[in-house]
Amino acid sequence: MLSTRTVLKEHELYLVADAQYAVSSGESGFYRRDTRHLCTYRWLLDGEAPQPLVQHLRAPFWMSEEAGNANLGYTMHTGLSRNLTVSEGGLRDHVVVRTYTPERHTLRLELAADFVDMFEVRGWQQQPPRDVLVTPGSGGVTFSYASRDGLRCRTEVTASPAGTWDGTALTWEVPGTPDGTALDLTVTVRALQDDESPRPADPDALAREYGAWLPPLTLPDAQDQRVLERSLQDLRSLLFHTPQGPFPAAGLPWFVAPFGRDSLIIAHLVLPHRPDIALGVARYLAAHQGQRHDPRTLEAPGKILHEERTGELTRLGETPFTPYFGTADATPLFVWLVGELSRTHPDLAAELQPNWQAALGWMMTDGDPDGDLLIEYTPHEGGIRNQVWKDSGDSTFGADGQDAEGPVAVIEVQGYAYAAYLAGAQLSRLTGDEAAARRYTERARLLREKVQADFWWEERGYYAHALDGQKRPLRVLVSNPAHTLWTGVIPPEHAGAVVKAALGPELYSGWGLRTLGTQEVRYNPVSYHNGSVWPHDTAVFALGLERYGYEQEARRVARDLYDAANWATDARLPELFAGFARTDGPPVPYPAACHPQGWDAAIPLALAHLIAVPAPAAPGEPVAPLG
Repeated sequence: MLSTRTVLKEHELYLVADAQYAVSSGESGFYRRDTRHLCTYRWLLDGEAPQPLVQHLRAPFWMSEEAGNANLGYTMHTGLSRNLTVSEGGLRDHVVVRTYTPERHTLRLELAADFVDMFEVRGWQQQPPRDVLVTPGSGGVTFSYASRDGLRCRTEVTASPAGTWDGTALTWEVPGTPDGTALDLTVTVRALQDDESPRPADPDALAREYGAWLPPLTLPDAQDQRVLERSLQDLRSLLFHTPQGPFPAAGLPWFVAPFGRDSLIIAHLVLPHRPDIALGVARYLAAHQGQRHDPRTLEAPGKILHEERTGELTRLGETPFTPYFGTADATPLFVWLVGELSRTHPDLAAELQPNWQAALGWMMTDGDPDGDLLIEYTPHEGGIRNQVWKDSGDSTFGADGQDAEGPVAVIEVQGYAYAAYLAGAQLSRLTGDEAAARRYTERARLLREKVQADFWWEERGYYAHALDGQKRPLRVLVSNPAHTLWTGVIPPEHAGAVVKAALGPELYSGWGLRTLGTQEVRYNPVSYHNGSVWPHDTAVFALGLERYGYEQEARRVARDLYDAANWATDARLPELFAGFARTDGPPVPYPAACHPQGWDAAIPLALAHLIAVPAPAAPGEPVAPLG
């Protein structure tokens, strides 16, 4: 793991590097389609890394830097200006070297490629080293590899003026010219497959496109406005271009791939301001919907995918992500999204009618195998144990700390299903089927009653996390029931109790909702799902507060999330942070958090309307519990 991670991305290409935007160790690399095309990319000046003086991330695809010779001291002898971009055509590195003494210098660009699969980088499994062919050329060097499934990958590195390949690096001799520029060069790296031709790299056009992504409103505070603008830039950077429209990656560096749940939650969050993203998500997932039963990938007719990968291990069948369908929540989230989109795009109801009908069919059959109205999943050996957003293996358990066994029905999924059935009723009316609309409305009503009867936790005025395989409620204080406010599944008369519990000291840290209450047996503030704070979890809670009329509380929670982003030097919310109680300092980071992460890039945009109105408490003051 890199102690400091920097990332540049556009479409399928992304660079993961250290603080100096160098690639040399750990998960760093230049990637495309789950394949690392470069494992070394590092500049050396006279055998040492240049000393950065200032760096500026102009956009998520563009970094500029001024650097000098190593051990600079009081006087710089050699200066290096750098503009590094990643566009759809590849990586482009424009370097200008200036010397201030008559001595000659050597500039080296160390290069290597290993073509490993992203799952190997993540430690999933290790393969023998690949046979990489290195071919020097007049303008640079090419690395190539024939995958075991026959796909040919190559990384073309070209330089102008050309460098000399010495077996590990391209080198340039830099003359001593104290009166001006000694060397002005451009390096281009392209990651290609089979007979693909290189595409032109046009970072200037990309910069103009980013400039068109304007915030939908101007916030009163300049720091908050910076957070909102960063949100829009990150959302744009995470997008793939697909035949169905724009589709957001889940997060960097591990999750540059289509994810059902992640993309759907992003789409719901940005829908009021970026319906183009929501439409792209709905159409892409419809085009890749499950068609048959497959016990290895958990595909089923009508089901929406969880994760789709394209690396060598997946192509060889050594992972199930071809795609993998191990998710209980993506399918109802999909139907709900199509329903919401149809309010402003009514033709979508007919366009995707086979897809939303098939998804509702899955919810009422494979998704509810015992016919009790509840969407369930069975922990998958060889795949994902917990097929919900808290998908780590230790996140679903009872008050005694024992893992839930058997088919599990998690509270927030039932809320998504409730919203999906109401959406199904609306979509049916738009397509002229009033009888189906009545059936879906009735099923939503029955599900709401079922949730209240089976999940309500009277002693805490809250809802249980889940029902286990024996239909026993897992009465553990977790953040999940806060999602029920977002979906509207709980009766209004119980909303106040849920709000009080969620904003109480066990769950609310002052920065957001803890995933697990502080008094629970597995609580750990620096854990993935058992006490950490996930901003998206808190953001949908804020939207739920607003839905049920708790306007002041909604603005206060939104304020806390913006405050957390304002503490970050890059004005970003991370995937998650530690669950320690808020102090007058920044939130404690979680070491392995993704950034940028799709959900969290969407949050400032989703909550901006709440920030535009002053919150009721002073900045930095946690929300007091109701009651």
